[in-house]
This record gives sequence, C-alpha cells and structure tokens, in this order.
Amino acid sequence: MIEGVRYRFLFRHSGVVKSAVTALGLAFFVLLASCAPRLPIAPDDDYDTQTIAVLSQAIRLLESRYIDPLPPEQLAFKAIEGLQPLDPDIKVDLTPDLIIARYGKDPITRLPLPADTPDEEANNNSANVWASLVMDCVRAYRVYSPALRQVSALDLQSYLISGAIDGLDPYSRYENPNRAAISRDRREGYIGIGVDVIAGSGYPVIKKITENSPATQYGLHPGDQIVSVDGTDLYNRSRLDVSQQLKGAPETIAQLEINPTGSNMVRAVSVPRARIIARTVFPEIRHNALIIEVSSFNNDTADEIDQAIHDARIWSNGPLQGIIMDLRGNRGGLLNQGVSVADAFLTSGPIGTTITRVPAAKHIFTSDARDVTHGLPLVVLINGRTASSAELVAAALQDRARAVLVGSTSFGKGAVQAINDLANHGTITFTWSRLVAPSGYTFDRIGLHPAICTSKAADISPRQLVLDSQKQTGQLSAIMAAWRQVNYLDESTRHKLRNTCPPSYDADKFDVDVALALIENPAAYGYFRQQTALEIAGMPTNR
Repeated sequence: MIEGVRYRFLFRHSGVVKSAVTALGLAFFVLLASCAPRLPIAPDDDYDTQTIAVLSQAIRLLESRYIDPLPPEQLAFKAIEGLQPLDPDIKVDLTPDLIIARYGKDPITRLPLPADTPDEEANNNSANVWASLVMDCVRAYRVYSPALRQVSALDLQSYLISGAIDGLDPYSRYENPNRAAISRDRREGYIGIGVDVIAGSGYPVIKKITENSPATQYGLHPGDQIVSVDGTDLYNRSRLDVSQQLKGAPETIAQLEINPTGSNMVRAVSVPRARIIARTVFPEIRHNALIIEVSSFNNDTADEIDQAIHDARIWSNGPLQGIIMDLRGNRGGLLNQGVSVADAFLTSGPIGTTITRVPAAKHIFTSDARDVTHGLPLVVLINGRTASSAELVAAALQDRARAVLVGSTSFGKGAVQAINDLANHGTITFTWSRLVAPSGYTFDRIGLHPAICTSKAADISPRQLVLDSQKQTGQLSAIMAAWRQVNYLDESTRHKLRNTCPPSYDADKFDVDVALALIENPAAYGYFRQQTALEIAGMPTNR
C-alpha cells in the first residue's frame, strides 16, 4: 500500500565538532555552520494542503480523460518543470525509480517513485500520491529559491498545472480563478447590469454597454463614471473588483452613484440586475436574403438564430430567397450550441460524431426532422479563422448537401476540449476527443474546403467567379475526395491540399456578394451543393 506515504528529504549533515570551544573555535564553528546545507522551511499546512488537492484533481482529470494516455510520472515531472519560469535554477531529473530535484547543478533531494499496484483503493488515490510527491519537491526547492518562497498559493498552482499540460496540444490550458470567471461569464452569462468598464485609476468609466441590458434601459451611457455601488466607493478599484461589485444575485437592485459624462453632478440610480449573455448573432436583410453573422457560440446562439429567421420572415420586403450564415472569424465556443445551430437547418440525419478513448466524450450528434427554413438556399461563409464548433456546423451542412461553402480554407480545429472546474475556482481545459464530419473525416489540422474559393480571386466580379468556378467540372469533386481521405497527421499532404484555397483572414463584403450571386443563380447553387456533398460514412475515413 502506498496510500498516505510521505517522502522524506535526504540531507547530508556535517560531522560533530568535538573540540573545546574557544573564541577562535567558536568563530570557526559559525563559519562551518554557514556553509552547511540549509534546513527546510516549515511548510504552511493550509497553503500546501490546498495546492496538493488542486494539483491532485488536475492530475486525476488528465490521467483519466485526456485524449491520449498520460502516465502520472510525466505529469508530475512536467509540473515541476513548470516552476522554471519562476526560477530557472529549478531542475528535475526522472529515472525509472527516482525523481531527483536539483537546484542549479546540485541535487537537493532524491525521492522514490510510487510503485505500481493492482490495489483498486491505491489506484484511486494515486493522483494524490503524485501531487504530494511534487509538493515534497517544492518544499525542497523552497530552501534554495527566494522566488519560490515568496510566491502565493494560487500562483504556485498556476505554475504547476500549466507546467503539467505544457506541450500537450495548442488548446489545453489552465486559467486562474480570475480568468476562469471571465471565460465562464462569456460562455454562460452572468448576473449584473450589463456594463464593461475601464478601471484602476480614479473612478471607473463605462466603456461599453450590452445591448438591451438593464444599464441601457436605466439611462447609463459610455463615458459615465461609476462613483459607488451599494455604498462601496470605487475610487482606484481594479476592473475585476468593480465587476464583482456590479454583479449580484438575481432580482437584486444595484444602488449606483453615477457621474454622467460631461456633468459635474452625481446622481443616484437604482438598476435591477439580470442575466447578461453577450450577443453573438447579428442579422441583416439584403436583396431579400437574410445574412446572419455569428461571432461565436454561447448559451443563447441557437435561440438568437431561430429568432433572426422568424423576424426576417416578418420584416423582409418579399419572400426570403435564401440565407447566408457568416462564420468567418468564428472560433467556436460551446459544442452543444454548434450542434443545435446545424440542427436548425437539417432534417433527420447525422451532424457528426467524436472519436476518443474517454467514454464520457463519445457522442453521436443527430438532427431532428425539422428544418426551420423549410429548405431555403443556404450559403455558409468561412475563412482561416473559422474553427472548432463553427467548423462542425459548416462540415455537417456541406456533407449533407444542405449548404454551399464560400470563402477560404478554415482553421482546422477538430479537437474538442473539456472544461473542468477545480477546487480553487480555476479551470483546466484539455482535449478529450476529435470531431468527425458526417462523411467520416476529421477536419482537425486540415479544416474545410469551400465550394467557391475567394482567397485566389482577383479583379473579378462575384457573378463571374460563380460562373468560372462552375466551369471547373470534376476539379472540385476530386479535391474534396482527396481532402476527405488524407491522414490528418500527414503534414506535407495537408499543406498542399490547404494551398489549393489558402486560408484568408479577411471578412470583407466580397464573400457576401459572391453568396448573394450564388443564391440568385439556382442552377449554380444546386451544382456546388452536390459537388461538395459525400455519402455518409460509418467510420472515419482519414485517421
């Protein structure tokens, strides 16, 4: 059993001075003592216990849920290496039996690695044992490192967890409690009045107001100063502190003192708090086509799109001729919202699946029988910044012959991340599955290829580009077949295929004009829709 094992430090001690202590001998003894190894600083039990708990939780999650198997000794070793930005003299070596902590060139402690055991209870506690091992190394380093002795518990946790996941993939990351709260608000919304502020020097100033928020309804404006909230003076408060003061429980009232822009008077305003979710859908109607710009996917995105389609039917000057969904610059967001958006335009059938070793991450996404647009022509705009769940939406609509893609090759992020809350209120986000399009290929690292490529278009009208692209009989279908067969790990072939329509990072009106020209040409729309669709596959085609 290795449960609860504590690894002790192995220090070498100087010999005992046996001679009588004279004045000269005492001076020699003091000099000798100053050269001897320093004893460990007594740890702060609360400080270390919290760090062990948080690191143990992170190791347990990574070991059991990361998309590829991760041995715990690798996570422990990388966690210790994560301290090097704090102090470059912190070094660590790993042998089959030992972890060796070094400071500079000198080994300062050698600790035995936990032995493998078939005991189920011990395995369940192995993450805690590895986290305790890391903390024993941290305690040894503290003796020698002033920077490590001064670091806070939260910062130490950040160094250790960020080190453990460093190099796993481009998307896995740790967020400390402050950054995690900001990300959580962006995804899920928050209870507040709907203002973004500039703060830190003097009184905070309103920078931006969320549309249709309580702040708008109760007469607040950009440029207004917020003097106090609920009796708390906000002078020189940080932006985070001000944001926390403005938040509160649902249906509570924020009692504000406001200094309106251009005024010397301070007035009292009572503003009710409400759930604030950032707007992600921006519709407009042009030539009887609904253009929907979707900036990201949060908890309200699918409902916003459904509302935009409903409103367009009411406000359009005539029957809608088609829909253009602009996903350029959309880096993704909540996967379930992406699935719901695709579902809105599809009838019964697949949207995508995931491949993973983790049972909880295995999903088969399907659409119901209802297409809310009743089959209206649909064009989806993509570019080099279209990624993740936005790519799944575009891939499902392309594979199912429901939409024509216009623009450039997309980013190529088919990896799915799990967001996990930690005991310190931070979050660890790591990859736990890959997305597979309905036709059976994963677009991770290769992206999506549009039916009409605009990144190579120069000095040509949108209508002419549609006609010229239509004349390239067989070329598009050949590219699409090769695209879906390439192994996503084959970097050379992927690079060549992506260069057939190089990623563009612009979002100018030319793509929209091409989409409008396509909607106005039903024959061309039908041609491109069929050229880029493929039979639905049962297994991944490019693993």
